[in-house]
Amino acid sequence: MSKEKFGPFKVLLELEGEKRISGNNLFDLLDKITVRGSIRQASSDLGFSYRYAWGLIREAEKALGFKLVEKQAGGVSGGGTFLTREGGKLLDHYRSFKEEVQIRLHQFMDQAALTSTFHESGNAQYESSTGKNVIIASTIEPVETGLLDALEQSFYQSTCILLRHIAVGSGRALDIAREGKVDMVLSHAPELEAQFMAEGWGYTKMPLMTNDLMVIGPSGHVLRNVDIVQVFKEIAASGLAFVSRGDQSGTHLREQKIWEVAGIEPEHQDWYLVSPGVAGNLGVLSLANEIGAFTLVDRASFMLSKENIDLEIITSKENDPEAMGLLQNVFVLITVNPERFSSVNHYYAHQFISWLEDEGKKIISDFGKEKYGTPLFHLYS
Repeated sequence: MSKEKFGPFKVLLELEGEKRISGNNLFDLLDKITVRGSIRQASSDLGFSYRYAWGLIREAEKALGFKLVEKQAGGVSGGGTFLTREGGKLLDHYRSFKEEVQIRLHQFMDQAALTSTFHESGNAQYESSTGKNVIIASTIEPVETGLLDALEQSFYQSTCILLRHIAVGSGRALDIAREGKVDMVLSHAPELEAQFMAEGWGYTKMPLMTNDLMVIGPSGHVLRNVDIVQVFKEIAASGLAFVSRGDQSGTHLREQKIWEVAGIEPEHQDWYLVSPGVAGNLGVLSLANEIGAFTLVDRASFMLSKENIDLEIITSKENDPEAMGLLQNVFVLITVNPERFSSVNHYYAHQFISWLEDEGKKIISDFGKEKYGTPLFHLYS
């Protein structure tokens, strides 16, 4: 059974028991607003008329009983339209719902394909390759760069085991694993990973690869210090706009750690913009570029975006080598403990780890080298 037989994922919202609107259009619009900071630009990107976009939001707000967006005039961010706290939470709930549907759909398709093969062969001992599958909840960076797709394709060609991924922040990825819905997690949140293992949810933990984090900001804006902690202090003291992922991802958690070391609590400050609905570091970079703000991202995300944004590196490991502990970004692969969930594909998950040791690490060490002159990730050592 192919994925195409199900058609595209569609959501209809029934308002006040009568009118229906496209949930896809509404949530796509909210998602775009978090990136563009403007309803007009968001609607243009999606091919909607400005009038339709505003009408869609107004109808949803009327039925829900709370505001989804609000306008901000002037200020350090230059004005624009942003999601309200309630709008951000609604978008997060939709993302979680969509993740759940994707996971269940994958499981159903695999089981249906395997059952169909059994019936056709007449042999219950026959194992079709369609029944050999692993689901991984992955932090977004390896997905945005295309690395995970490259690993999945090569792994399938070598083993006939199908590896599928759910792209979410590290915190959400570990939560999904706690629910027994995936077989592995790829994350970069050391404190959360340590807690996950200590609580017995994880079985094996494999540090896989690294890159580094850096502060990105408007071109030509020279801060007096290159030390990352001092840069954060100066951003706060000057009231310069800063965009945060705000989603408990690995990048967001490291950002919070740096604010803590700097002795600053940025929440509820006008210059501190939290955008949990933005899709990954690429979305954060796009939003920061749109409003002329600073942000913290990993090097791979910046390299993918730098030709399309007017932002530059403010501080990184090169000009602040003493802060490498704060800037180092380690991606870890964890298999889910089969003693917690008998349904996990523990055997095939460890097949993937064995394949990484033998073949996959070569793909990682070369990935991006041809296009960017240097790999986007480095093997952990």
